[in-house]
Parts: sequence; C-alpha cells; structure tokens
Amino acid sequence: MPEARRALVLTAHGTASPAGRQVVLDLVAAVQQALQQRASVLVTDAYVDVQTPEVADVVADLVTRVDDVVVVPLLFCGGYHVRVDVARAVEPFASAHSTGALGPSPLIADALAMRLREAGVTQDEAVVLAAAGSSRVEATTDARTQARMLAEVWGADVDVAFGSAATPSVPDAVNALRERPGRRVAIASLLLGEGHFHDKLIASGADVVTAPLGTAPQVVEQILTRFDGVG
Repeated sequence: MPEARRALVLTAHGTASPAGRQVVLDLVAAVQQALQQRASVLVTDAYVDVQTPEVADVVADLVTRVDDVVVVPLLFCGGYHVRVDVARAVEPFASAHSTGALGPSPLIADALAMRLREAGVTQDEAVVLAAAGSSRVEATTDARTQARMLAEVWGADVDVAFGSAATPSVPDAVNALRERPGRRVAIASLLLGEGHFHDKLIASGADVVTAPLGTAPQVVEQILTRFDGVG
C-alpha cells in the first residue's frame, strides 16, 4: 500500500459510553472503506473532551508524517469545540486545516428524516429536533437552520430544542407540544451516538426518540464532502 500523503482526522466530542465510543470507530472504518480507492489517505480518530487521543496531539503528530492534515469535526453545530478547540489544534501548522461542523446540511436533514421513518413517526405527529446545545450563538443558529432543512424534507413543522446551554430545553419543548390529546411527540436526535445527551433525550418525556445518526450513509457522505472541500 502506498505511503499516506494526507490524513483525515475524525474528531468527536468524546463519551464514556462504550456504544458511543464504538460509533466513532465504526465511522472511521466506514470512511476508510469509502476512500479505499484513495490509498494515500490515512483516516484516524481524535477527541475534544472525555476521551483521548486529544485532537491537538493527533494533529501535532500527523503533520510530521504526511503532507496535509484535515480535521473534520463529528459535531453537527459550530459551537465552542469546533470554533475554539479544533481551530486551536490546527492553527500552529500551515499543513493542517479544519472544516466546519457536519451541519447544517441537506444530507443531515435526509439522515434525520430517515431515522424518523425508521422509528415509525408520521407527518401528523409533533417533531422536535434535539441538539446537544451550546452557549455559542452560532451553534444555536446552526441547529435552527438544520430544523428548517428537516422540515422541508419531512413535509411538516419541526421545532428545535437543546440538551444544555440554550433554550428551550428538550423537556420544555416536549411539554409545549402536548396540546393536542392523542398526538405523539417525537424527538429527532441530532446526535452522533449514545451517551449522556442521548440519555437525557430518553428521559425527556417524548413518546419516540430516534436513534442517533451514527454511521448513516448520509453522515459518511457529509464527512467526505467536508474533506473534499479542503485543499
């Protein structure tokens, strides 16, 4: 196999959940498979919190071994981790670059709609797009934009709520949608994998919580879109 000349660093938040950790490794494998015709690309994982290796350490190592390093955050909104942690990791190196968050994106909207259909949700039921949440206004804006994109694909209204930092909270949004008796409330989970935030969605009182986006084909495609947009 030819020596790698480029590196793609898939950078997740990090989680203590074994299932959540496995999702990142599965995504690395899926992206490697998608890039199998490009043998000169090395694909690896990194994290901004909870887990190691930290993205800054991974980037600092890779720039000594390849010509070009591209960090793609496995985050759906452009909050602190994207705009500060990842940005700082690549800033010292001319050969290292970072992309934006995975969303907002039509591909992510398609993945969310797919998860809703898989969960048996219909267009006459209430839907809340649940994002992890951030104190950064840019991240809140991204989540609202993603909700509008989902509504266009879904063909019905979609509310938005947050697991932390921003408002409304997911439980508050769910309660607000209990106006019509007999109408189920579904949460479209704008999360990569299981872990702390997904547990909070399960406990929010919604009738349905979709599976995290994980290794959905649209997520893999969006990663490649971000990667190919650099350089």
